Amino acid sequence: MQASPRQLHVALIGGAVLASASIVGLVSGAGVTAFVLCWSAALVVGVGLVAALGRQSADRERLTELTDLATHRADQVAVLSHEIRTPLAVIQGAGELLAEQQAGPLTAQQAVFVGRIVDNAARMHTLSEQLLTRARLEAGLFTVDRSVVDLRALFRRVIDDLCQVTDASIVLDAPGAPVQAYIDPELIRQVLVNLVHNAAHLGTPDNRIEVRILPIDDEVSVSVSDGGTGMTTEQRDRLFGRFSSGRSLGNGTGIGLFISQQFVQMHGGRIFVDTISGKGTTMMFTLPLAPSGSSGAGRAAPRRAPRGVRR
Repeated sequence: MQASPRQLHVALIGGAVLASASIVGLVSGAGVTAFVLCWSAALVVGVGLVAALGRQSADRERLTELTDLATHRADQVAVLSHEIRTPLAVIQGAGELLAEQQAGPLTAQQAVFVGRIVDNAARMHTLSEQLLTRARLEAGLFTVDRSVVDLRALFRRVIDDLCQVTDASIVLDAPGAPVQAYIDPELIRQVLVNLVHNAAHLGTPDNRIEVRILPIDDEVSVSVSDGGTGMTTEQRDRLFGRFSSGRSLGNGTGIGLFISQQFVQMHGGRIFVDTISGKGTTMMFTLPLAPSGSSGAGRAAPRRAPRGVRR
């Protein structure tokens, strides 16, 4: 049976006390007593050290087992995701051809049904990608490949792409000089896409989404605001749960927000929310600015420990 940390602590303290007593005994001339105390101290400390080493070894083995399990799960999800994406691509492609009336004209009702097929195939494709990303995150398979990036230029390209697939009006508020951030552009691109999609779902039909970039000291704050109905306290408290979202129960998994939180934390940033029921929601996150004098050349950077998430 493995010794608990408290038992090891007590054993080491006991050994130290006995060692101190033996030194006192030697100084005072109590030879036999001091000899016995010395051996007792050595025995107690030795037992404590052996137990500590045994516990450390068991912890390492357990950590290895958990890592292997997470990696195995990620591999399973990857295979499943691949098997799902192949037929989904066929369904979506066929649906798009029908929607374009390549196979002949459609009635109004048929066009509605085909539109639903295409939309839901796209949603399933996104969900499969999110499940794969989540499994890779939990297995620790993601790395941050940082470079100095013009955040305004990156976000403008992302917003241009998003405007093609959403009815919401998306505007970028980034006045002043270009903002150079030290980030992995692919991961932060995904964060922005997730937050904008979430804002689009929370918003009204004539929703206006505003993305704002604001440098502050050695970091940059990015906010995504919608003109929706906001969230209740309950929805806000569970916003970053792995399988919850800011919408009503049953209307979303929230995996995109969980992924966004993890990606921001991997950059050493924070993500939090400001919402008022009936007044809309603003999602905010921070990223590190590039050091002064940095150029746009990609350079690896040591990974910073994630800081706490403010809500």
